[in-house]
Amino acid sequence: MITQATILDSPQLPLKMLILDAARKLFAEHGYAQVSMRKLATTIGYSPTTIYHHFKDKKELFLCLTEETYRDFLQAINEILSVSKSPKGALKDILYTFVTMGLENPNAYRVGFMMETDMWNAGNSHFEQNPLGKTMYERIKSCVKKCMPPNSSDEDILVTSNSVIAAAHGLTSLLVTYPHFEWGPVAKLKKQVIDSAVDAIV
Repeated sequence: MITQATILDSPQLPLKMLILDAARKLFAEHGYAQVSMRKLATTIGYSPTTIYHHFKDKKELFLCLTEETYRDFLQAINEILSVSKSPKGALKDILYTFVTMGLENPNAYRVGFMMETDMWNAGNSHFEQNPLGKTMYERIKSCVKKCMPPNSSDEDILVTSNSVIAAAHGLTSLLVTYPHFEWGPVAKLKKQVIDSAVDAIV
C-alpha cells in the first residue's frame, strides 16, 4: 500500500494505483459523500471515463480501498498468531500493531474504520460485510476466547472482544483525529490503554 502519496508527482506509478492513492487521500480529507469520480479525475489529471475503465462506480472504488486495508491488518494478525507463545501476549501484540498501523497509515485507517458512507444506511456496512474484515474480527475474538476461562459464555466472549477492540480503536481514532494534541509519549499511552484492557480479562 502506498499511502500519503503525492499523486501528480508520481507518474511512474500504474494508473490504477494512482487512482487508489488519490481516492484514499480525498476520502480521508473530505469524506465519502463529498468525493465524486469527476473530482477524483481532476485530481489525477485524467478524464472520468478513464477511471470508469478501472472501477464501475465510487462504491466499488471505496470498497477496494477498504479491502486493501483489511488485508494488510489481517496479514499482520496472522503473522503475530503464527509466532505467539501466549494468547494474552498475542492479543496485546495484535492491538499494539493495530494502533501502530493506523498511525503509520492514517488515511487508510480513516477510510477503513472511521468513514461514514451511504452503505451504512442500507445496513450493509463496508466492514461488517467484507470477508477480510469479518476474518480480522473473528481472529481477534478467537484470541480473546483463549484468554478467558473455558466455561465463559458466548455473551461474555462477545462483550470482552468488543471491549478490547474498542480500546484499541478508540485510541487510534483519537490519535489520528487529533495528532497535535499533547498526548504524552504515544508508546507509553498505547501500552497503558491496551495492557489495561487485556489484563482485565479474567
